[in-house]
Amino acid sequence: MGQQIRKKLAYGVLTDLIIESIAELFMESGRYSPPPKLGIILGNLLKAILEQKRNNITSDKLKRAIRSLKKRKIIYLEEKEDKVFVHLDDQGRSKVFEYSLKMLIDFKKKKKIWNKKWFLVFFDVPEIERNKRDYLRRYLKKLGFYQYQQSVYLFPYECEKEVEQIKKIVEGAKYIKYIVAEKIEDEESAKRFFRLS
Repeated sequence: MGQQIRKKLAYGVLTDLIIESIAELFMESGRYSPPPKLGIILGNLLKAILEQKRNNITSDKLKRAIRSLKKRKIIYLEEKEDKVFVHLDDQGRSKVFEYSLKMLIDFKKKKKIWNKKWFLVFFDVPEIERNKRDYLRRYLKKLGFYQYQQSVYLFPYECEKEVEQIKKIVEGAKYIKYIVAEKIEDEESAKRFFRLS
């Protein structure tokens, strides 16, 4: 039983790695969202992943994980002449979108250039759409935002473009507002959270 769980976890990590690598490849072109037809050659994708992560990952394991993503309708494959191209299904585009936002937010956190301002995201999602509200809370936390109040999250670096993308992902643009604040109360706990001096 324990061994089965370990295998499933490792397998999940592998499929996540494939989606993350696709996000990195398309972000290198400076895009915010993946194009409708991504068109990554399967061989190039496998090569990119194997170059980044060599630990116990083989080409065969990656191909099995890709078949699983295809079965789950996250990606689809297209054979053209002597090449196989990887494209994203709707669900796959959404997942790549989420990974790319996480990468952009993480990059801003690593640079640590704080201009003493706070960038707040707050929302008022009706009870009838609480699933959307709960997802938004989980997603903002996953991205690394600090929960300032129940429906107010903040970030120490400019993130207006990223918030616009979050609005698209959650389909809640009318409920989400973005504010820039010069000063907030109780900022010490937020500064500790982001390790700001």
